[in-house]
Amino acid sequence: MTEKLHPGMPIHQRIALIAEALAVVLNRGPLMEIGGTGNGDGQFVWVRGPGEKDMDTGIHVDEIARELEVLL
Repeated sequence: MTEKLHPGMPIHQRIALIAEALAVVLNRGPLMEIGGTGNGDGQFVWVRGPGEKDMDTGIHVDEIARELEVLL
């Protein structure tokens, strides 16, 4: 990731850049990791509940990126 966010950047590029950064910082296994569903619908943050063996909650990385872009 060499490109940085800047005000003149189109919104879709800003979101893509944020999503790329999120995929790095949110990959915190074993309780939280980044991965797909196998259906080609993008990357999700998978969170494991306490004492769970399987990941039980998935949040789409692009959804988080869109929310962060609004805040930036």
